[in-house]
Amino acid sequence: MSYISNKIYMNFKTNIPSFTLKTLLGLGMLLFMMFAFSCKTKNPEQNRLDTLETSLKYKSYKTLSENTIPPVVLLYNSTSHTEDPDVSEGVLRLLLGYSWIVSRQPDFAIAESKIIDDLSTDDNDLKLLANSLSAMAMYDKGWKLYAQEEAEKGSSLLLKKPKDTATKLKVMTYHMILGTLCAYQENYQRARYHFINFSSVSKINWPYELVDALADLKDSCNIQQGLKKIKKLTLNKTLPDSLRLSLKKSMALAEKTTDKIDTRMFFPPLFSAALYEAIKKADIEGIGKVTELLNNLNRKLKIE
Repeated sequence: MSYISNKIYMNFKTNIPSFTLKTLLGLGMLLFMMFAFSCKTKNPEQNRLDTLETSLKYKSYKTLSENTIPPVVLLYNSTSHTEDPDVSEGVLRLLLGYSWIVSRQPDFAIAESKIIDDLSTDDNDLKLLANSLSAMAMYDKGWKLYAQEEAEKGSSLLLKKPKDTATKLKVMTYHMILGTLCAYQENYQRARYHFINFSSVSKINWPYELVDALADLKDSCNIQQGLKKIKKLTLNKTLPDSLRLSLKKSMALAEKTTDKIDTRMFFPPLFSAALYEAIKKADIEGIGKVTELLNNLNRKLKIE
């Protein structure tokens, strides 16, 4: 081999490893940056939701619910008395999901919201309520960002009232869920609208009276008016005792403070529980049988 050929060969031989190493280092650095960026930008609440949806308990509940409720609804509607309206699977699941929130089982409520969302292909009311139910459950789990996203998903579907063909049970459920979600978000003006409609159907007035007082409390010009309404509610015998006692305690604290009043102190977690118990006695056809059905489903579907 000539001197020139030998030099070219040696130069080529020594440069191959150098080029390959630089390329690998560059690719490695690029992949590391992409991974770091994806970890930084991914919503940690999405990770928690992913973990929940892949958990054995969640999947077991969802499968059990999907296989249990359709035949139960079919049997209920085929054996109910003629004066009682049929109950739809979607409405039953909404009430069941609300009951899980009341009993502090938000994971099951999220599962129900996912099932309802799959059912609601041609029913915007159901899709909106599924998102709202999911949002409430996520608020209870402390996933505030994800809860806001869920609540906003249905904003384009929001109607002032459900379809005219809706049963009284669905109208009551519609306004109860949306009113509760609005109160979670401290949007008491909108909650007031939903609970006045809820009241007209159910004949249960105190939820409207409470959010009406909270709307005044949130308005800096009407704080004293709001406190007067709260004080009046503490004497209202139609309120559940537990809720009246909670309002009395909050009222005593509010009267001692000189700071701005936090309206959330007057919207205790037991609000939803008190409301759920109240609807069992609502002036709605067939509510007694639906309540009995829900109680049975709570027992059948509860997974420890």
